[in-house]
Amino acid sequence: MQLRLTWRIKGQRDLELLVSDGQKIKETMEILAERGFMEEEAAEAVRYIRAMRKNNQVSVLLTYREADIYSGDILTPEEEEEDERQGG
Repeated sequence: MQLRLTWRIKGQRDLELLVSDGQKIKETMEILAERGFMEEEAAEAVRYIRAMRKNNQVSVLLTYREADIYSGDILTPEEEEEDERQGG
């Protein structure tokens, strides 16, 4: 099933995307990075996104279906803070 989602990427305008509900969230981020809508470093660093419909944080390793993300949702990548990446 196709989902119509809004990706809210820092420093960019909102992006309206059509994605398959069986696609992994990480794959979408990799495509956005390839097309220049997201920095590659950010796409690699992001481990979770915020799904605004339920205001829950979900792993980018899940598919949209597994993460209970549906059409109309707004997704925001959540980058880790520097100290979290360095383990302290």
